[in-house]
Amino acid sequence: MAEDMRGVVEALAITPELIPSTELEEVETTLEGLVGDKHFGLTMKANKFQAPYPKGELIRNVRQISIVSAEELAQIATAMGVERVEPAWLGANLMLSGVPDLTQLPAGSRLYFEGGAGVVVEGENMPCVTAGGCLAEQYPGRPELRSAFPKQAIGKRGLVAWVEKPGVIRKGEKVTVRRAEDVGR
Repeated sequence: MAEDMRGVVEALAITPELIPSTELEEVETTLEGLVGDKHFGLTMKANKFQAPYPKGELIRNVRQISIVSAEELAQIATAMGVERVEPAWLGANLMLSGVPDLTQLPAGSRLYFEGGAGVVVEGENMPCVTAGGCLAEQYPGRPELRSAFPKQAIGKRGLVAWVEKPGVIRKGEKVTVRRAEDVGR
């Protein structure tokens, strides 16, 4: 059994429509996700990652929340030769610090926030050119960032998760991370 990891919520945001996200001091979670976010809901339309379900068919929404790591975003920025990569530019809902290799947490790992909310990790959030495009907009004269982002962010883009226990998550709040193999102990 590994020891639980402890981190801190460094940034919070919702994405009502298009990125960049709207940063907040706190977010309300329900069993449907983050109130006001475009990924809010118990169901979602299947896409290529949910094969063999036909594209557009309603399935359980396991992509309610996007979580990134401050440390991994710093690594991406260095690899891309930019000053910084902000979570809001990627459409991320939460940015944590203090959780080594966040993106490598296995599906089923749980994050317990000190205010009482809890989320379950579904898996890695694959990097895309949409987030890369928003990043490129932040650095005029660097259009190559759009296509470079997916390559540089692989394995560091963060996670998608769903709400297990509703509550309010606040910026600066502590979070306990329990790896999947240690859940239930």
